Amino acid sequence: MENPIVRFYTKSKMPRLRWASDLHHYFVYVVNQLGGERKATPKKIVQAMGVKSLTLSHVKSHLQMYRNKKRRDSVQAERRMRQEMRWRQSQQHLQIYERLRDATEFMQNQRRLSDNKEKTIAFLKPSNKTMEVGHADDGVVAAGYGANVRLDSTGVLKGEEKLSLGLTLGLNY
Repeated sequence: MENPIVRFYTKSKMPRLRWASDLHHYFVYVVNQLGGERKATPKKIVQAMGVKSLTLSHVKSHLQMYRNKKRRDSVQAERRMRQEMRWRQSQQHLQIYERLRDATEFMQNQRRLSDNKEKTIAFLKPSNKTMEVGHADDGVVAAGYGANVRLDSTGVLKGEEKLSLGLTLGLNY
């Protein structure tokens, strides 16, 4: 088995530079003056900064780390924006669903009320007897054949009106 070609590490002759916060801020200022991290080149940065102990290799590695951090930050910001947008869309969909549900319930209740009124009027109005059915402000009024009945908007007897058992069961008709 042959050994793969291994590139040996050679230590730089230049000592490692510790980027202090003020030096880093100056670096960022110069990079922005040169047109941003994509346009700024290490050689231009070194010339613009004018720091004696700063070499081209120091600036190259720092610029590379700076670009990577900016890219990572922009990817994270984009993820946050997408997540927030998805959350907002889900909230909007939820509101639309709730409005549709409420409208459907309202329509179903209106249909039930209408059906109840029709059934009640049909029950109270015999085919061979005379009965007057009208609408009052507070519900339906049915009068005739000894009955005077007031119904509220849900089709339920309102007030103290009483019907005889025969009339209630429909035996008198």
